[in-house]
Amino acid sequence: VDWSFDVIDSDDSGDVSLEELYSGLLLVHLKFAVYVGAPACRPASREYVAEIFHLLDTDDSGTLTKEEFTIVMKILYSQVFTRIVIQWTLTLMIVPLVSQYVIHYSKIIYTISHDFWKNIDDDIDPLQRLFYKLWSYFLHLTPEWMDDIGRSLWNAADKIPKGIWKSVPMTILTVGQTSVLLPFALSRVEEFFRGLAYGNVGGGGRERSIPRKKLKMN
Repeated sequence: VDWSFDVIDSDDSGDVSLEELYSGLLLVHLKFAVYVGAPACRPASREYVAEIFHLLDTDDSGTLTKEEFTIVMKILYSQVFTRIVIQWTLTLMIVPLVSQYVIHYSKIIYTISHDFWKNIDDDIDPLQRLFYKLWSYFLHLTPEWMDDIGRSLWNAADKIPKGIWKSVPMTILTVGQTSVLLPFALSRVEEFFRGLAYGNVGGGGRERSIPRKKLKMN
């Protein structure tokens, strides 16, 4: 904390302004990104930093003393570390594991349904029959030039190695989960540490309300 305070207090005034705090946080994120990569490249929003700043500026001086700065850094640095842990955990462990289970059980459901309908009608796979009917109906509706394009694309896709096609479901599921779960989880982190900041201020039995105009940085 002492090193951070000395670095962020660029004018050596003995306290830290909102602009110095946010600039210092960006510097910290850049240094973290060298070691942990993308998870550290998304800093907290300016509005969020301003909210935490004014909330913990208990004397309303417009600057943070070293004691106030220590509390702010504990909250903001803890948030950065938690975001890094969550992003790496989701990306490297949870999302791939969930994707594997989804693919595995989808194959089981397909096999069960296939065998069930196959026992009813052994002439042809009913799922294949349904696909052929839909494809024939689609070809009937489309003009000839579009059919030619479709055949060309089909022939091109047929030349792609099967190993690549096998990886497509996993890729789609991974991208989908990362696009939904990760932003949701990171937003919950921000809410948690916002509540922690209010808890630090309200621990003495008093609450602080931050005027909206103070949340805007110059």
